[in-house]
Amino acid sequence: MKPMLESINVSHNTSLKVATYNNSSYCESAGWHVHPEYELVYVKNGAGCLHIGSNKSHYTHGTLVFLAGNIPHADFGNKDNEDNIEVVIQFRKEFLDEKIKVFPEFDSIKRLIEKSGHVLVFSQQCKDQLQSKFEAFAHQDNQGRLINLLSILSDLSKEKSYKTLLDTFSINEFKSDEIKRLEHVFEYVNTNYHKEISVLEISALLGFTPNSFSRFFRKMTQRRFLDFVNEYRITKAVELFNEDNSTIAEVMYQCGFTDPSYFSKQFRRYQGLSPSAYVKRRYSTSLA
Repeated sequence: MKPMLESINVSHNTSLKVATYNNSSYCESAGWHVHPEYELVYVKNGAGCLHIGSNKSHYTHGTLVFLAGNIPHADFGNKDNEDNIEVVIQFRKEFLDEKIKVFPEFDSIKRLIEKSGHVLVFSQQCKDQLQSKFEAFAHQDNQGRLINLLSILSDLSKEKSYKTLLDTFSINEFKSDEIKRLEHVFEYVNTNYHKEISVLEISALLGFTPNSFSRFFRKMTQRRFLDFVNEYRITKAVELFNEDNSTIAEVMYQCGFTDPSYFSKQFRRYQGLSPSAYVKRRYSTSLA
């Protein structure tokens, strides 16, 4: 089965994306998917299946997995326990090439990241020892998260008790030109989400007609381009609400929406509540 190419929205002011889920805010299933970003996943407890590449293996008391980009995989988490927590950390190859490799002190971390192409599954003891560090992400700012990740990677680079799931892997489900074209689409949306997105313009940039572009995007992602753009914009809106005290109208325009009712409808669709309810909940939480 061909995996869906997933766009990972790494904010402009951070080197990584960190998401913490529990059973009241569980990660929406991405199905069988692939993305170029590295991914480190911590699952506190419960049983589940790791379906990565052609390999399937089961865990019974949570798991800690580190895999390189462009490796097809299914979701790792589970809903077995009420107190389960899943932490997903994703970062781009540039994080390794432009940051980690600059410092010779990070050589062991660099080697660990390079090993992730084989998919590393760490022991339960290792996972449990790092529990407090993974659970701390939910309460940290961007600087704290970066420092915490480097600390975790440092610990993992010294760890001997892990197994590898893949001997070698190369992605061949998609043609290389298809992947490059889709990456151009993701970059176009990332650069232009705050203003009108022109299907005609992006189609021409990629050498498509608008109709052929729509077919291409649906084939590669299993979804409509408009739905992808709206979800991306709502993700940015949440980032803005969390970063400062901008008004709902300011955030709406900064994310490329011009119609308040349409913005509210899309926000409800992807966040499950209205923008005003989200802001109110965030404000009450920050005062608690």
